[in-house]
Amino acid sequence: MTAEEINILLNDLQVYQLELEMQNDELKASYATLDQERAKFVGLYDLAPVGYFILDYLGVVEEANQNGVDLLNMSKQTIIRRRFQSFIAPNSWQDFYNFLHRMQNNDGKQSSEIKLLLPHDQIVYTRMEGIVISSMIATEIKYYITLIDITESRNAQKVLKETKDRLEMTLKASATGTWTIEWDANKVFLDTHSVHIMGMDSWTFQGTIKSLIEIVHPEDQVQVREHLTNALNGLKEIDLEFRILIDGDQIKHIAAKGHEITVQDDKSYFAGILMDITEKKRMEKEAETLRNDQQKLIMLATLTAQEKERNTISSALHDSVCQILYGIRLNIESVQRNHQLKGEFNNVNELLDQAIRETRQLSYELTPSVLKDFGFVAGIREMAQRTSSPEFKIDAFIDNNADSLSEEVQLYIFRMIQEMISNCIKHARASRAEIKVSCKDQQVLIKVQDNGTGLKTTIEEATKSGSGLSGIRNRVYLLNGKVKFNSSKKGLTVSMALNLPPVST
Repeated sequence: MTAEEINILLNDLQVYQLELEMQNDELKASYATLDQERAKFVGLYDLAPVGYFILDYLGVVEEANQNGVDLLNMSKQTIIRRRFQSFIAPNSWQDFYNFLHRMQNNDGKQSSEIKLLLPHDQIVYTRMEGIVISSMIATEIKYYITLIDITESRNAQKVLKETKDRLEMTLKASATGTWTIEWDANKVFLDTHSVHIMGMDSWTFQGTIKSLIEIVHPEDQVQVREHLTNALNGLKEIDLEFRILIDGDQIKHIAAKGHEITVQDDKSYFAGILMDITEKKRMEKEAETLRNDQQKLIMLATLTAQEKERNTISSALHDSVCQILYGIRLNIESVQRNHQLKGEFNNVNELLDQAIRETRQLSYELTPSVLKDFGFVAGIREMAQRTSSPEFKIDAFIDNNADSLSEEVQLYIFRMIQEMISNCIKHARASRAEIKVSCKDQQVLIKVQDNGTGLKTTIEEATKSGSGLSGIRNRVYLLNGKVKFNSSKKGLTVSMALNLPPVST
């Protein structure tokens, strides 16, 4: 080569050297930038809140981030180069293979729920998502997957489902349903149990407050509407009982309980339970009837014992005391005749006559024999005539059909009228009284009124004070009747209605 050619070659070599040095500098700068980006990526990759895994086409783990290592609860060296299938529970293998197959045949992201079986038989439920990335070689693919631990959520769902199932069983077994009411939206929701309890079809219920009230028994609709309105206006609690009509004539008793629930944005609604208490009401009614029957039996036994004791005392007064008094008077008259005494025993005779009259009167009041001898009508009229005086007049208007009442009922009515007339004489300062007894429409109507001063206290206080009103109430109660006291300055009126059909004798 000539010297000129050598110089030209050297110049070219120098140019190439400069270009190579420039390219080398650019490569260094690119590598530095790449290392910086890689450092950022590694930081994001390791600190990501989910587990990242890169698998080859056979499912062997090539890379895993820190969250993924922590999720599998083993060292990274143990995970890398290991088939990911080895971490999966046997009953989820098929789901995992289907997941890989879907990724191979679809471009988009795929997902599946996979159960992992880790050391020490630890079960972890995960949600797996991933895509397939193809390499430059068409036959090689890599799986990029993420793993999210949903064990806590899954367990919570399981507990929630079990709780819901138990609640459903409890509600069904106890004939209880649930409901919600949204006032602002005018919506009422009744669950299946509530619809069944209310005896209606879910497709016919319009789901409004108005349609709910229309189901209620007409006599209870005002009460239900007022209670719901009060709850809306500040009561915040719902606790009511009402009736509904089933098939037009069957009555069901329903109890509804609930309270207000406030949600986000200060929105609120009412929620609660609904129960069929028909059987409870029936049992309460039977218990009340049983208590009433027991109370009536006790009262009946007490009154029967009283009448028996009165009969005993009356017989003793009439058959013993009166006879002794008669005997004393006969002996005194004999002494007067034998000793020709005229005025010495006049006072004694008068006192004996008074004692005999009062004893006979007391015997009669204890056991009115006129009832047995002449009947109820005659007995009341005789009592009115015997008790009347110039200062106190009694008028008696008695229905003759009253004689057809049973002896027990006649005696009870007689005792009540006797007690009321006695109160007139002792307390009312009355000058006139009126007795009315009528029998019609299978009822016995009794009315006793006077023109006295009336009661000085309330009926409740007078009943407790032993004025005889409690005895009247007890007898009316035994006869399945009602009594009403009307007291004023013009006098006292006692009205009684006994639901007893006349009994033929």
